[in-house]
Amino acid sequence: MNRHANDAKQSRRFAIGLYVMAAVWGAMQVSSPDHGDLFLIASLLFAGLASGWLAFDSKAQGIKILPILQMVYFFLWPIGAGVYLVYRSGVRGLLTFLVHAFGICMTIVISFYVTLYGLHLTGLLDEAFYQ
Repeated sequence: MNRHANDAKQSRRFAIGLYVMAAVWGAMQVSSPDHGDLFLIASLLFAGLASGWLAFDSKAQGIKILPILQMVYFFLWPIGAGVYLVYRSGVRGLLTFLVHAFGICMTIVISFYVTLYGLHLTGLLDEAFYQ
């Protein structure tokens, strides 16, 4: 397997990781809504996964990203992902960004309601929040 194919494979793994993290984030909204440390850790994981995706995708595409831009991307990744995809693929990149932004938001919403419904059915939600 050549290097670009391996980088593309790693890029896909980081993208899948973003969706998994979105599902965890949605569940965390129900199970521990006031736990600031967990939200900080989750935010750092989101940024790390997004930065990993950028590093491997840019290598696979043959695009060189300056280290300072990678650092800025870490902190502003939701905006940076859109800018990078438009730079990389033009209008198609914008559509890709919008589809994945919607997909991640829907993953958060679905995992939120699945967790909410599951905790309610088991009686754990009522016990934890209404006593």
